[in-house]
Amino acid sequence: EFGLIDFRVISSVAELSKDKEAFFITVTVDEGERYKLGKVNFKSNVRNLDPTTLAVDKRETLEDETWFNMKLAKAVIEQMTKELGDRGYAFVQIDPELNKRMDGDQPVVDVTFNVQEGPKVYVERIDIHGNVRTLDKVIRREFRLSEGDAFNTSRLETSERNVNNLDFFEKAKVQVKPGSAPDKSIIDVGVEEKSTGELSFGAGFSSTESVLGDIRLRERNFMGRGQDVRIATILSGKRQEYDLGFTEPYFLGRKVAAGANLFHITREYQDQSSYSERRSGGGISFAYPLTEYWTQKWTYNLRTVNIGDIDPLASTYIKEQAGRATTSSVGHELLYDRRDNVILPSQGYYLRLATEIAGAGGTEEYLKNRVGAGIYFPLYKDEWVLGLETDAGYVFGYSDKSVRINDRFFLGGDNFRGFQLAGVGPRDAVTGDALGGKLFTVGTAELRFPLGLPEELGLTGRSFVDAGTLVDTDSEGAGIDDVGSIRVSAGVGLAWRSPFGPVRIDLSQAIVKESFDKTEFFRFSFGTQF
Repeated sequence: EFGLIDFRVISSVAELSKDKEAFFITVTVDEGERYKLGKVNFKSNVRNLDPTTLAVDKRETLEDETWFNMKLAKAVIEQMTKELGDRGYAFVQIDPELNKRMDGDQPVVDVTFNVQEGPKVYVERIDIHGNVRTLDKVIRREFRLSEGDAFNTSRLETSERNVNNLDFFEKAKVQVKPGSAPDKSIIDVGVEEKSTGELSFGAGFSSTESVLGDIRLRERNFMGRGQDVRIATILSGKRQEYDLGFTEPYFLGRKVAAGANLFHITREYQDQSSYSERRSGGGISFAYPLTEYWTQKWTYNLRTVNIGDIDPLASTYIKEQAGRATTSSVGHELLYDRRDNVILPSQGYYLRLATEIAGAGGTEEYLKNRVGAGIYFPLYKDEWVLGLETDAGYVFGYSDKSVRINDRFFLGGDNFRGFQLAGVGPRDAVTGDALGGKLFTVGTAELRFPLGLPEELGLTGRSFVDAGTLVDTDSEGAGIDDVGSIRVSAGVGLAWRSPFGPVRIDLSQAIVKESFDKTEFFRFSFGTQF
């Protein structure tokens, strides 16, 4: 990394200490000359290929260095190889050629990246081992290579990422081994299965609410077929929820995730908005990839919502929401995902656009849009990771229909730490009831870091800053606090992959807030797996 390309070890000598309890090892090295980076050139004998269009970002990073950096040169080669694989060049190899010269009294090295036709290698077979419950086909269908295909490094990396993203395995390691002939290779896939059944318990605590808990039963790899079956039962003083869902990731043998769910939910919002809500219904969904990174999803939902048990002293704007409504809606979502891991990303980014339109039957008519994005930077290895995320949404009624309170947005709790559930946004100035909003935006900067403890303990730390706002309620009249100012909170958190399941603790403080906002300092959740 410091231009010492002539570096060599001359000798190493081991000596026993006088007390004969330790060895002293002396290593003699010759650093040689220190070379600055000279010219960066490209050569290619591959038809219709301009190598100067490859790995532009990595190449600029290399050229920004004063001293020659072999680590960065290898990063350029890796990126060039990946991009060539994406373009369909399966049999290409890249060799760096170093040309030393003197520029006055300063040694300089010019680098030439030679792009050449490489040996033609094909996939002889794919061997899978270590899977006890999971069927071979569940792993094999995530591969972008098949027996007989031309070997492609880029597709192999994508395949390994896909298998890990299933989240069925503690670790999935893909290796390439020699085949029965020089032009054949064997892809060896070793997996270590982990528990995919989840019995989770969640809890939250605030200065104004008691502890809230829930129990969820889920099997993400049902019968080893990759199917997702979930049953949720939430019983607490604030909520009773029953939810049954099923997802088949390869519907009719094609890469189409088809799902269906039924639910019945009773929620008490007396502390937030002085009413209770009863919601029943179900839906179906279909999701499928458009390209390697683009995914499209369609949903249909039918539900009835009844707002009742309204406190006699509740806001007038809450009382006018009383009664039953039926919503029939169609949803559409586009996702562009370049994260290295969807569970715990350390680099990459994603973009999401979702739209829901209600009015295909039912009593409600509205259009709801949401956009989200996130980007992740590994600051040091994959342990120190900076993540930047943002989410925004807007909903409005059409055909002279207003948006009911149950279809509006609310901020606080898990989606805006430092504030209570529904702690941010429009509120009745007299009763303090949260009214929800039609427009919101929230952004998060979070640093994930190790705590210096043994890795097997599974403890990581987080520090974060959240900022956002919620504005524009559909309730009209006097006495409404509806301010579009930006609120800000900051805090630290702890994530623990405990033997009983994931544990999360967040300590956060609202830094910028309005006088009518409601805050909380401590939030906690835990779960267990089987």
